Amino acid sequence: MANQVRRIRRTAIDVTRWDAAVLRDATPLPYGLHWWLDAATSHRWEGLVLDDYRVVLPLPTMKRFWVLPAAIRPPYTQQLGPYGDVVPGDAAQLLRAVPRTFQTALTFAPTLNPAEIPPRYHYRRRINYVVDLSPPFSVVRKRFPRTLQAYLRKSDNDTLEVMPTDPFVALCLERLGDRKGIKARHFEYLRRIIDAAVAQELGVCYQLREEGELLAAGFFPTLRHRTINIAPVSTARGLRRRGMSRLLALIMERESGVPGAVFDFEGSELPGVREYFAKFGGQDEGYYLLENKLFGLMR
Repeated sequence: MANQVRRIRRTAIDVTRWDAAVLRDATPLPYGLHWWLDAATSHRWEGLVLDDYRVVLPLPTMKRFWVLPAAIRPPYTQQLGPYGDVVPGDAAQLLRAVPRTFQTALTFAPTLNPAEIPPRYHYRRRINYVVDLSPPFSVVRKRFPRTLQAYLRKSDNDTLEVMPTDPFVALCLERLGDRKGIKARHFEYLRRIIDAAVAQELGVCYQLREEGELLAAGFFPTLRHRTINIAPVSTARGLRRRGMSRLLALIMERESGVPGAVFDFEGSELPGVREYFAKFGGQDEGYYLLENKLFGLMR
């Protein structure tokens, strides 16, 4: 029946039709595909389905404070949608269908019209830098700072190497594990997401080495020529040798020159990181964070 939202348990979701809705979206993102959600939530998610899979919105059904039901963004999952043939009014209808008893921290696409957000939600726009890779890389590189351009000219022998999942996750745990808000279990979710993406041939971990020593690495899922920068990590030598900038430039060079190609930095709100991403000539595409006013403060 038209104009109806159904809340469907994970076990009852038609994953073929769900994924088809995600892939029909004007900006399909891997976060919405069923296998990504399975990996990022340990299968703990439901779906809101509008008009028989015309539009879908995942609801990760995790618990906050161990008791209260919640729809909270899973690790390494920046945007939850909605996905599909979205038209004005769909977002409002889906948001009204989220149970009022849920603690809610949902992340919506930048196309969300704030006027469609029901009054029971707080919301704010968050930062997300993207770089247009449609032009040849020679054009893309001209937007980089001159100092970085000069450094890249000295690094013409750099090459990308695939990095197996286990050593990559171990490197993330070593270098990122003490950051605020990151817990050991997050790296197990990262491992599952990477394994799932590799199995789908929609993502790979790359590394950059110099004289045999590791400088930087990252996980780069790619869908419809949009490459996403997830869990970038540098070694001590890499920090001295601009390893991450060189790695990201190699990824951009590999993916550039295709109509509609985009490099997605996936953030960031952190001072310093935000400025670093902006230096590559990207634009802030943004996205929205919504929370139920009844629970907690905006994060």
